[in-house]
Amino acid sequence: MGNDEMTEYYIRLGYALGAGNIRAKRALEYFGNAENIFKASDKERAESGIFTKNELLRIKNSQNAAALETLEECKENGIDIICYGDKNYPYCLSVIDDAPALLYVKGTMPDFDNIPAVCIVGPRKVTEKGKMASYSIARRLALSGMTVVSGGALGCDSAAHSGALKADGITALVMGCGILSDYLQENAGLRESVSRSGCLISEYPPHYGASRYTFPVRNRIMSALSVCTVVIEAGVKSGALITARHAAEQGKDVFVIPGDVEKAEFKGSNALLRDGAKPLIDMSDIFNEYIPRFPDKIDVKRAYSAQTGAADKKEKEPVHKNLSNETLSKNAKIVYNHLDKHKFYPEEIKDTGLGAGEILSALTELEVELLIRSLPGGCYEML
Repeated sequence: MGNDEMTEYYIRLGYALGAGNIRAKRALEYFGNAENIFKASDKERAESGIFTKNELLRIKNSQNAAALETLEECKENGIDIICYGDKNYPYCLSVIDDAPALLYVKGTMPDFDNIPAVCIVGPRKVTEKGKMASYSIARRLALSGMTVVSGGALGCDSAAHSGALKADGITALVMGCGILSDYLQENAGLRESVSRSGCLISEYPPHYGASRYTFPVRNRIMSALSVCTVVIEAGVKSGALITARHAAEQGKDVFVIPGDVEKAEFKGSNALLRDGAKPLIDMSDIFNEYIPRFPDKIDVKRAYSAQTGAADKKEKEPVHKNLSNETLSKNAKIVYNHLDKHKFYPEEIKDTGLGAGEILSALTELEVELLIRSLPGGCYEML
């Protein structure tokens, strides 16, 4: 049987069982692969004791046409499909009980089983200090050679991806919707940049829409792909707590930046510390934990270098406007030099030679460096 034909069966299984279904892995291990599930008789599937009545009905009525259409659409858009049991399927993800039946991947999947990855989570409405922390931690992790995993949302997630991109590092963005979904168009450029330096990952079909239910389901993948999860900030109802819970259940470390006990935005994260999470006071807390396990994969000396990947390449871009910050990346300097209004929108930045994702990452960097700040409605102003 050709790989495409086998993949179609996995796509059909994904449609029949849905994302986050703990019975997907059980069924694949019981029957051997997705093809065998669909070729089994109704009686054999029922007697396996794995599926609910509704799932048995959906499997029986499953049509190959939708799977074939999805497969062709993935080929047209450069999306790879990695099925449970494939050699490219991360082992660290395969061992969790609710491992996805398949992953949709755009870009190059990092070697999660041999290169340590760190998941960074926090709120969309992150504090300025939180945004700076997310950006800085991700940048140093990426400089050290570790992979940065996050969810691609505004706020903390975007800062983490941008920090990794600044370091010319590898970052993986695990989506709570399909890769071709029109969700959060303002971050479309960032997703494009991530797909070039790392990858986008989703267990949802390409055009599957986002909802309040899809993101919590997604979070278990982020923690499973990582050696630890770092919580930047979390209120009592923060989605970051869900990722932290998954990490703990998966036997992974959870690091938390301690926050003001009187402020609501830290009540959830401080509760994690009370319940046994590890305080993250300095980057050495992470490096010291994992260097013994990955001595040839983590370069601490480079992580603490003031220079970024762009500076390592000896690319120089003069900085005007009386600015002399040598830690800025080349792209951030280019964007800053093209700012000619006190208040501006990203789409107004012209003739930089940079893509939308590169401009967004540069703006995040400039914001972290306190050179600009974001305003409601997607506007920025210079400081």
